[in-house]
Amino acid sequence: MFTRGRIALSVLAVSALTLVGCASGDEDAGTTAATTAAETTTTTTAEAVDAAEGVTFTEGVVRAKGTDKEMTGIFGTFTNNTDEEINVVGFDADFEGASFELHEVVDGVMQMKPGGFVIPAGETYELAPGGDHMMIMDYVDEIPAGDVVDITVELSDGSTIDVEDLPVRTMNPGDENYNQDGGLMGHESGVQEQEQEQSGMEEQN
Repeated sequence: MFTRGRIALSVLAVSALTLVGCASGDEDAGTTAATTAAETTTTTTAEAVDAAEGVTFTEGVVRAKGTDKEMTGIFGTFTNNTDEEINVVGFDADFEGASFELHEVVDGVMQMKPGGFVIPAGETYELAPGGDHMMIMDYVDEIPAGDVVDITVELSDGSTIDVEDLPVRTMNPGDENYNQDGGLMGHESGVQEQEQEQSGMEEQN
């Protein structure tokens, strides 16, 4: 009887140890998974912060406009101080009712920039009249010379860059074509005029 009892106790002890071992293993697995998830989140956040902090916008300027025009441009230079390619996909500003677009000028005609501005690692990207630029659209109020403008630049990884106190200055047009109403060609009327010119050439031929 003593021997059987001893064997039974031994079996129970082994079973208890096995259960404790399993519970400990589950706890360790749960802790490991939680730690890995936290590390992944931290890494992703750090990458977004690094991308945003690694890009600067200098020599920025906003072209002044009156109430006779509904659009104007923003120019300056992006510098990518990281070792990765940076993609600027949009921007925003505090102009109620306005829309904001990234543009390029091709053969004197303004159009939206497909894919945004891609800044190679360690290089600069210039926004200039007659070339690539940021555009404030559909804004009827005046943006007078002497004011300053704050913008938020959006990157493809979801991070943003706050650019403050861009000076508003009176600037001559670049190589863009302007209509009589002050709008830039290529955004509706410019395309229509090009189509009309093409149609006229075909009729002559």
